[in-house]
Amino acid sequence: MVRSAQSATSNRLEPHSSAATAHQTAWKRGHGRGGSVGEKIQIIPGFKTGSAFLTSLGANLRIADDDLLPSPTYTPVLRATPGFHHFLPHQSPLATAIMPLDDMDCDSSEHGSETPRNDPFEGVPPLSTTLATEEKDIVAALKLVADSVAQQRQTASRILIFHPLNMAIFTAVLALMVQFLYKSKSDIALLLTTGAGVTMAALVAVKWFTGDYLLFAEDINWAWLGDDQVYITKYGDEVIGSCVVGWEKGEGRGNRRKKWGRGIVRAWTVRLRYRGKAVGSALLEEAAKGVEKKGGDGLVFAEDHANSRRVLKSIYNSHFDKKEKKYRDALQAITARTGDLCKKR
Repeated sequence: MVRSAQSATSNRLEPHSSAATAHQTAWKRGHGRGGSVGEKIQIIPGFKTGSAFLTSLGANLRIADDDLLPSPTYTPVLRATPGFHHFLPHQSPLATAIMPLDDMDCDSSEHGSETPRNDPFEGVPPLSTTLATEEKDIVAALKLVADSVAQQRQTASRILIFHPLNMAIFTAVLALMVQFLYKSKSDIALLLTTGAGVTMAALVAVKWFTGDYLLFAEDINWAWLGDDQVYITKYGDEVIGSCVVGWEKGEGRGNRRKKWGRGIVRAWTVRLRYRGKAVGSALLEEAAKGVEKKGGDGLVFAEDHANSRRVLKSIYNSHFDKKEKKYRDALQAITARTGDLCKKR
């Protein structure tokens, strides 16, 4: 009777022991390496019914590697992969790939269109040096010459202000003013006021001494031009350089020649912002070629050219004299390179 009770008890416990064993096996499969999400969910009570649905849903949402689109550089993979925390994905080859120019040309030719190429000089206005024939160009050239004459006033003013002799005189006047006016600290305001008045008087004197350059600039007009030729340099539609060339008659050499002459430069200037860029040299070269075609015997600066006038004393004109000598030497070097014109000289 005791044996039958034990067998009955073992029969009642056997189903429970087999269920426990199955539960442990499922737990090991779910938490072991490589277990799927469905197997892991099987061990949770109450979720056995939905595990099949979740397993099928995960299989349907899984995307193959071949169907993935190219990703930007170093885009992390969002799927769970072995060793995910220990490496970064390789850089996509499409992230830094550049299509060769030949392939671009082939593609554009197939579509019937040409590939636009970037021209470094695209949009840059042309630079040309010619003989002025239109009235508007001649007027612009004369205005440019008049501006160059007026600009000499600024140079002369700067020379007067910073000349060592004038600086010494101005300093001496200020020293005498301090010596006679300063008696106590209460005289400081008087010194400052008087010093400002002396400075203003000096600037007014500078303006008065250099004012004749404005009158010289007003003399540049059609009457001053006469029948002379005007060579201009245009940057697009803007006149940036001007050279006025006259003709000076002279006796020819030999019995075969009657009367010859030579060209004289009456004005030569370049707009201030374009100076130092060989624009003036191109103007003189074009003028020398024009004189050569005309049969001239040379090209020189006129003694009374537009920028030759001086309004200051000779001790202040050294700067102007050096510049004029430099320009005459440049003209001589240019005419020496004009071939036949050099041989005639």
